[in-house]
Amino acid sequence: MALADLHLHSTASDGLLSPAEIVAHAKVANLEVIALTDHDTTAGLNEALAAGEYHSLRVLPGIELSTDLAKEEIHILGYLLDYRNQELQELLGKIKGSRAERIKEMVSRLRNLGFDLTWQEVTAAAGKKASSLGRPHVARLMVEKGYASSIKEVFSRWIGSGCDAYVPRYKLHPAEAIEIIQQAGGLAFLAHPGLLGQESLIPQLAGWGLDGIEVYHPEHRSAQAKSFLKTAETLGLYVSGGSDCHGSPDGIKLGEAAISLQAIPWIKD
Repeated sequence: MALADLHLHSTASDGLLSPAEIVAHAKVANLEVIALTDHDTTAGLNEALAAGEYHSLRVLPGIELSTDLAKEEIHILGYLLDYRNQELQELLGKIKGSRAERIKEMVSRLRNLGFDLTWQEVTAAAGKKASSLGRPHVARLMVEKGYASSIKEVFSRWIGSGCDAYVPRYKLHPAEAIEIIQQAGGLAFLAHPGLLGQESLIPQLAGWGLDGIEVYHPEHRSAQAKSFLKTAETLGLYVSGGSDCHGSPDGIKLGEAAISLQAIPWIKD
């Protein structure tokens, strides 16, 4: 069966594998199609597309935009978009600046709590390819320095919502994310709705033009996936699926929750 993994993160955001490494791993995993969907950046797409040509593996240009609705974070995946679109890139530049300022303030708050961290250390740990800085970069550095045993612990104790070092940042409204993706010629999908119990929001998002739902995800239970599939059919939405792999050796593996090409005719040839 021909399979696709349509939710992958690289070193361009908070992943551990370069875009080219992701493509190479996908080839070894016998996937036929993948989508690189880094957080709020398209910086890894040129490398991924070139690697796709080299390995004869189809790479869909994608992105995962962070949005906020009534204080609830909602991620919108964009597929098949023109990632060079000027309006899209102007918006991503604004988001990039906001992300950087957030992390600077977060580091400052952690230092006030007694942790020996610097902005320079965070950016160095993130790597030169990281175009979109995020909390996982801070969390990994704290684990490396021995302040915590896991990234999850860092989030739950210090940098998660409501914690002492948490800093909010600029986020799009879901309708804005859907609009900018579609203006760039892409399709907009709700990412992993099962993680935050967002099924009730799907009709509202569909009213704003949502194109599809990420039905299949490693953290969706079977019953959830069936429910999301039924909702997609009822609302006339496309379906997608992917691993949400970030390249961690002990995390979700590339290819988990892969979806059959027969289930995603919207990718076309």
